[in-house]
Amino acid sequence: MMPAHTTLIRLVLLVVLTAFLSGCAQLQGLFDPEAESAEDVVAATDEAPSDPIAREEQDERLKIAEIVQLLQGGEMDRARSALDRILADDPGNRAARGLREQLSGDPQATLGEAYFVHTVEPGDSLGGLAREHLGDATRFVILARYNDIERPDRLLVGQRLRIPRDAAGPQRGETDLDEQLMALDPDAAPGVSDDGLRRAIEADLAAGRYGAALEVVELAREHPEAQNEWASWLDPLARDATIGYWHRRGVEARAAGATENALEAFGRVLEQDPQHATARQHLDDLEQQRKEALHAEAIVRYRNQDLQTAIALWDEALAIDPGFEAARGYRLRALELQRRLDALDNGAG
Repeated sequence: MMPAHTTLIRLVLLVVLTAFLSGCAQLQGLFDPEAESAEDVVAATDEAPSDPIAREEQDERLKIAEIVQLLQGGEMDRARSALDRILADDPGNRAARGLREQLSGDPQATLGEAYFVHTVEPGDSLGGLAREHLGDATRFVILARYNDIERPDRLLVGQRLRIPRDAAGPQRGETDLDEQLMALDPDAAPGVSDDGLRRAIEADLAAGRYGAALEVVELAREHPEAQNEWASWLDPLARDATIGYWHRRGVEARAAGATENALEAFGRVLEQDPQHATARQHLDDLEQQRKEALHAEAIVRYRNQDLQTAIALWDEALAIDPGFEAARGYRLRALELQRRLDALDNGAG
C-alpha cells in the first residue's frame, strides 16, 4: 500500500499532465506562429473546398464578375472551367467567349510583335492599361500573358511591361461596361465603385475615346453620390470628355466639308470652355469661309435677278460678321433695285 503522500503526488502529476496535453494546440500556436488552429482549418475548408467535385459544383455558380476575380488572382484553370460551363449553356455569351479566347489564343499572334515599354506607376493596373491601350479592360488577361505575368493583380511600381503598339481591340460596346469596370476594380460590385468609374473615364480620356468616356459618365450620373461626394471628380472629367468629343466631331466634320456640323460642334466646345484656343480658331476660320461662300452665292442670285434670295443670303453673312462691308454694300443695292422694280410693277398696275 502506497503512503498517502505518494498518492497525493501521483494525483498532482496526473492533473498537470492532463492540463499539459489539452493545451498542446495552444502551446504549438505560441511556439509556431504560422501554425493554423483547427478552427482556422475548418473555416478555410468551408471557403475553398479541397474536394475537386465540391469545388466544381461551387464554380458552376460563378458569374463573369467572379470569374474576373479568379483571373486577377491567377486561378486560370478554375476560370477556364467556369467559362467553359457558361459557354456550354450560352454559346453566345460575348464576355465569356472573349475571356476564354484570351486564355487559349497566342498573345504574340493576337497582339502583335511590336510593342513599347511602359514602366508601372502608382495606381496602375493591367485592367486600366488594357482599357487605355487595347480598348477593353477585360483584355487584361491576354495582356498579362503577353508579359508572362501569372497574377494580374500583382503589379509592382517600377515593373516594366510590354504594351503592344498596334493591337486590334474589339469595337466599343462589344464587352459590357460593368465587366470592364470589374476588371479595373475586381473588389467592387460592377458599376458602383467610384474608383473604378473614375479610372475607366480617365483611361478613356487618355486614349482619346471620348464617346466611351461619356458612356461611363452617364453611368456614374445615375449614382446617388453623383451630385454630392463624386461631383468633385466627376464634373471635371465629364467636362473634359464633352470637350474632347465635340472637338473631334468638329475636326471630322470640317475635313468632310460639313461646315454647318463643324460650326455646331466647335460651338459646343466653346460652351464648355470659352477660352479653348483651337476650337475658337476653327470656328473663326469656318465663319470666315461661311460668310464668303454666302456672299459669293448672293452675288450669283443678284445677277440672276433673284433679289429676295440674294438679300436673305447677305443677311446670313452679316449675322456672322456685322462689319462685312462688301455684303452690306451689295445688300443695299439689291434693296434699292427691289424697291424700283416694285414701283414699276405698281405703276404698271
